[in-house]
Amino acid sequence: MNKPEYSLASTEAFEDFPYQFTYPPAPPPSLVTSIGKVGILSPILTIRNGDQIQILDGHRRLMAARHTKITRVPIAIISPISPLKTLMTWIYAQSASRSLNPFEIARVVENGPEVFKINSDEIFNLIIAESLISLPKQLLPDLPGILSLPERLKREAVLRSYSASFLVKLSKLYPQTLLETMSSLLDVFSLSENQLSQLIEWIDEITRRDKLKPSDIFVQDPLSFLLSHPRMPTAKKRDAILKAIYEKRFPEKARLDKAFKEIQQKFSSIGNLNFLPPGEFAGDRFELRIVFSNPEDIKTSLQKAIRLQNEIKSLFKLF
Repeated sequence: MNKPEYSLASTEAFEDFPYQFTYPPAPPPSLVTSIGKVGILSPILTIRNGDQIQILDGHRRLMAARHTKITRVPIAIISPISPLKTLMTWIYAQSASRSLNPFEIARVVENGPEVFKINSDEIFNLIIAESLISLPKQLLPDLPGILSLPERLKREAVLRSYSASFLVKLSKLYPQTLLETMSSLLDVFSLSENQLSQLIEWIDEITRRDKLKPSDIFVQDPLSFLLSHPRMPTAKKRDAILKAIYEKRFPEKARLDKAFKEIQQKFSSIGNLNFLPPGEFAGDRFELRIVFSNPEDIKTSLQKAIRLQNEIKSLFKLF
């Protein structure tokens, strides 16, 4: 990058923002507060384009300055450079303090050829060379599709660092109505990528099987009750809803799990008897262990075990 020229500029001097790929575009409240207190410490990076000076990096700082009624901001001006170097300068400026998120790269893939005046292959090659995103090159043309995801889901994706491949999968495989419904849940509790992936798959399968709309599922109990519960802790509410949807998706397996756990609980209630099944209701290995300190303990434990013979019969019936 050529040596920049430093100056001050009016916050109203900038009107055209061709390089505004940052997502989310609005400055976070913390940035507005910080700039309101101490001003802009790092100059806004700009590039001279004919008679205009356009911002390469610092759009959110400018918006924060305008919000706090600051009238002049420090800028660093660089002279025109090649289109590819302009893109590389933008990338380096953004990634100096953070990683680019998939939505920012999606915007570059979508609008970069026109804005930077380079072709898509050059953009793809640069994204791969700079390891900007973990996504096979053949899927990069699909990346702009994630920009149409519901806004609430996009904010969660940035907050929880959802992978680009997962976001592309969402945009390609699932209908917008399903994604909108799932996004509304994010106002109730946060979801990791794995949790959201599993939940969407279950809801999609339930709607197909039962010929329902996604929103129909959440007006049924116990989901309706759980979602409207005013005092249930967030994490507990999330886990209860995940469990309720799981039971709707796999009703027979949920019934077997419940019956199995009831039998297991009866074994566990006897002090020195330990019933050790597999982690889930699956597999073919079950163990019954007796912990004892003297022969009398063995006698007592065996007598207790005999009383559970009906439960053992019930256990075999589950199979």
